[in-house]
Amino acid sequence: MTGKQVKDRSLISLSWPLILTFAVGIFQPMMDSWFLSRTSETAAAGVGALMPIIATIFTALHAFSQAGASITSQYIGARQSSHARTTQTLVLVGSFLLGISITLLVLPLSGTIVSLMGLTDDTALYANQFLSVVAFGFAFRALQATLIALIATHGLTIWNLISNVLTIVSNAVLNYIFLEGLFGLPKMGVYGVALATGISWGLASFMLWLVLRFKIRHKTNRRDLVRSRIILPDWIRIGLPAAAEPISFQLFQVFITAMVVYVGTTAITARVFAGNFSAVSCILGIGLGSGNQILVAHLVGAHEYDRASEKIKRTFIIGSISGLIFSIAVALCGEHLIGIFSKDPEVIRLGCICLWCDVALQPFKAVNFIITSSLRAIGDSKFPAIVGSAMMWTLGVGTALFLAFGLKLGLAGLWLGMASDEFYRSIANFWRWKSGRWKTKAVV
Repeated sequence: MTGKQVKDRSLISLSWPLILTFAVGIFQPMMDSWFLSRTSETAAAGVGALMPIIATIFTALHAFSQAGASITSQYIGARQSSHARTTQTLVLVGSFLLGISITLLVLPLSGTIVSLMGLTDDTALYANQFLSVVAFGFAFRALQATLIALIATHGLTIWNLISNVLTIVSNAVLNYIFLEGLFGLPKMGVYGVALATGISWGLASFMLWLVLRFKIRHKTNRRDLVRSRIILPDWIRIGLPAAAEPISFQLFQVFITAMVVYVGTTAITARVFAGNFSAVSCILGIGLGSGNQILVAHLVGAHEYDRASEKIKRTFIIGSISGLIFSIAVALCGEHLIGIFSKDPEVIRLGCICLWCDVALQPFKAVNFIITSSLRAIGDSKFPAIVGSAMMWTLGVGTALFLAFGLKLGLAGLWLGMASDEFYRSIANFWRWKSGRWKTKAVV
């Protein structure tokens, strides 16, 4: 698909598979929580408490993948196909090596990571078991993230939906086999859930590689690896700051989780279950934002800045409204939703409170995602990295601690603190977009 064809497509035509892709994708942690809760709620809480750590790793992989894909989009928009092909090769090889490096870093530190989260006893045991196995799949997860980003850049977003369906189905089947001990296998418990997750990433990566190779007709050759030194400085310039802000956000989530651990085990369980359902409220905003990111990168590559700006404006209005509506709908159903995972009245009560607090969070979360992803697609990734991270660890942390422990709101205060962080950063990112300074940050 040519750059002209992609940049002239409608936002909906690109985004609807991405919306469904994200909708399907959020069921993986939900499904893992459900399978783990069949083992014990303690296992679900322990592994759930690790999710911010794992999300931090995935965020780094995703940020570098998206940075490379955005550069590819700009080259396609500028009709520089050889540079686009070279960028794809660089990002594929680089991301896979990055995934291997993260595995080698996490494995010897798995016990330390669990301890730093404040987990103890059986909760810590289950968390360590999961992390020590799932870490072996990080290279496949890195490859999957990169292939998803590159395939979306060519406008073939439907294949990303298919890959996510494959991930979920294979994960569910393997979870059942490993937990029930079918086909003569032992019952693996938490180890089985982790193994099923890693294998499902590998299967999806293989399918997406076939799409890139035979549908997009990308060939990795030695000449592109040699030429990649031309692209590497831009990938690092955009990729490092692009990774910094979301990694900072995920570390902020780790901090919040550590504070929840301080509140108590029941609060951990409630936060994990409520967090699974709060992701539903992001579906439309993130799906539209991802489609918008592709369009903006192509438009900027073609130097059509006014059209790019109009796309951003329209998308964040729709995304913020949808976030508000979806979060209210989820909160209204909160008791029934949390009840799927737990029958503990206190877990259900705290989970419902979290979902109502989430109503204040989601509209600003949508604005942040849409504007920051657009800025990164253009190449203006330093502003959200520096300003966003600074606001997060000053205003965001301060507000969360004041509400949770100063006003003694506990778990609800921590969730409202997250909402305040999204509000502060959305104001800063909106100002950056309105300033128009992003127009000078393009690669081509």
